[in-house]
Amino acid sequence: DYTLTMYFQQSWRDKRLSYSGIPLNLTLDNRVADYLWVPDTYFLNDKKSFVHGVTVKNRMIRLHPDGTVLYSLRITTTAACMMDLRRYPLDEQNCTLEIESYGYTTDDIEFYWNGGESAVSGVNKIELPQFSIIDYKMISKKVEFATGAYPRLSLSFRLKRNIGYFILQTYMPSTLITILSWVSFWINYDASAARVALGITTVLTMTTISTHLRETLPKIPYVKAIDIYLMGCFVFVFLALLEYAFVNYTFFGKGPQHQKKAAEKATSEKRKLEMNKVQINAHGNILLTTLEMRNEVSSSNVLSSINDSRATMYSYDSASIHYRRPASTRDLYSRSTLDRHSAHQKGRLRRRASQLKVKIPDLTDVNSIDKWSRMVFPITFILFNVVYWLYYVH
Repeated sequence: DYTLTMYFQQSWRDKRLSYSGIPLNLTLDNRVADYLWVPDTYFLNDKKSFVHGVTVKNRMIRLHPDGTVLYSLRITTTAACMMDLRRYPLDEQNCTLEIESYGYTTDDIEFYWNGGESAVSGVNKIELPQFSIIDYKMISKKVEFATGAYPRLSLSFRLKRNIGYFILQTYMPSTLITILSWVSFWINYDASAARVALGITTVLTMTTISTHLRETLPKIPYVKAIDIYLMGCFVFVFLALLEYAFVNYTFFGKGPQHQKKAAEKATSEKRKLEMNKVQINAHGNILLTTLEMRNEVSSSNVLSSINDSRATMYSYDSASIHYRRPASTRDLYSRSTLDRHSAHQKGRLRRRASQLKVKIPDLTDVNSIDKWSRMVFPITFILFNVVYWLYYVH
């Protein structure tokens, strides 16, 4: 709806009111209009109108010698304007004032704009708080109803909404609240109270801004441009809160517990592999630790081998037992086999260690999530703003 206060002037010629002898126009008392014929003009899209009556009723009757009558009224009318708010508040609207004869058909009366383009004046001087009048045009047409064809005049305004108010009241606060939610990326990960309080505060503030905006608008079924922006800001604020939840879960949650168990399992396998490792010195001697000697060679076999003069000599001390025998092709083959086996086990251990190094998060891994968020969130938000403003402004 829009409200318009105007001087509504109608002019017609009634030969019965022509006079001679006085070459002057006569301005009559406004009460004379109750005794004259006047057109049954009404505003088709009017909701509420009234003629001003202070200090007297604001209407004027002026007669010309040829019988031309000028009838002027000061009217304030509230008219309906069907607006498409999909681009609100970056929208442009067309509002019309429909003037029509209520009872007289085109057989009885004709409506036209007196003076052509100059029939409506003062439009360029109008200043509105929320709109700017870009253009206006006047239309004359006939409309068909069941009771006949009726003349109609239309005054169409093209209005552009001023964006300044909404930038200060909605867009700028929403943008600042979204940027404020990113402060949590610079707060230490173990400051749970500070980061959670900041995240919840920004989410509730965005909810309040959206609720206040919806209360000032009619309940329409489609999504407006400002709704898309507020929803985008709300998503960024909510994701900033979820980012800390992910950081908290990564460092303090169940994930590190499972990874700690995997690390302990890998450590135990490494120790077991070291216990079963065979050592060969530079002279080709096999070094067996005391524990391995007990597992692989019994004491009876060692004593029997010492009594045999053809057997290879065994010498041992408290630390380890040295087993010496002449090198042969078979021994060289066995030695190379042991080297390959040891190298294979070392390679397998290195692969397991590298996998665990990737999976186990430490303090630097948790900080890297915040570091990436410091870059990803602002860049994404800037792209969102560029796409939004380019689409709706143009």
